[in-house]
Amino acid sequence: MTEESISISWSQINTRRRCEQKWKYKYKDRLQPKRRGRALHIGNWLHRCLETFYLEDDWKIGHQEYLDEWNKLFKEEQEMLSQKGRKKSKVWTPLPIQIEQIMKSYIWYHRHDGWKIIAVEEEFEVLIGQFTTYDGITVHVYANGRIDLIVEDDEELTWVVDHKSTGSIPEPGAFHAMNPQLILYPVGMKKKEGLKVAGVIFNYVSSKAPSTPQMTKKTKQISRRKVKTDYPTFRRFLKQNGYDPADFQEILRPLKKRSPFLRRYRLPREKVVTQTIMRDLVAGARDIYESRQKKFHQRNIMRDCKTFCEFHDLCRGELNGADMSHLRKTAFTIREKKDSGETDTAAEEK
Repeated sequence: MTEESISISWSQINTRRRCEQKWKYKYKDRLQPKRRGRALHIGNWLHRCLETFYLEDDWKIGHQEYLDEWNKLFKEEQEMLSQKGRKKSKVWTPLPIQIEQIMKSYIWYHRHDGWKIIAVEEEFEVLIGQFTTYDGITVHVYANGRIDLIVEDDEELTWVVDHKSTGSIPEPGAFHAMNPQLILYPVGMKKKEGLKVAGVIFNYVSSKAPSTPQMTKKTKQISRRKVKTDYPTFRRFLKQNGYDPADFQEILRPLKKRSPFLRRYRLPREKVVTQTIMRDLVAGARDIYESRQKKFHQRNIMRDCKTFCEFHDLCRGELNGADMSHLRKTAFTIREKKDSGETDTAAEEK
């Protein structure tokens, strides 16, 4: 009996389910945009700061790496990455300062979370099932991924932590706030390290830096215009401008208890959910396996393609029959193949 194997991630399965053509560009052609959009740039920057914070107890190590790259950019590029939306302001806060504000607030609020760090950026690739093709080939399915953080809480429970940076933190009742697909991570750690993991902690960090109030030009007093801020940012602003924080306790007290820029949601691992997710993974792997030989991949054209797909211009050009070889060369690089010999899959990108 012929046997083969395939290694997949949830990122790859989700991409294919949303749009086969996008999956082809990203995982079959292995295209990667040379220029990163603002959201991805901020997400990667914050993720690296969190990585070095938990790994080396110093977020500034990761911050400096991105700051070195930032200093190589043209001013126009820096302005584009620092401001959200098409309408640009003449006065803008450089992105490095925004990242610094976010990280300082993160550390202040979570300085007493009681976490014992077990592992940072832990990779895994484990066997989760198999299927048989119509040709009688047995295909072993391996799931791969990279876990941001593994911790033990103050109740001695082990959790995998997934960092998520977003412009708008969802409420806990929103489906995408706690994606059950990440239950794959506890399974991966159980199979690889024998860890008994309680579940997943979704560690949300807003990509918007806390704001500070404006000072009026005439009276040099704090403007009454409302701003979205947090405790350390507002308190620092008061002291820098000669105000006594004790006079602003009505504002500071609720902010001290909870930041509007941070949330942590827990998704306990449950047997029924785990079994269902594993079945979905194997089914998704089968779809991807069968897609490897396809020459044509369907496009799922939606009105938000331009906003959320990095391959939009390439896709639209090829849809209209244009020769897009020049754009492929100038706008994209090609990721290297995996060492395992997998020809059309890639490890999950953070």
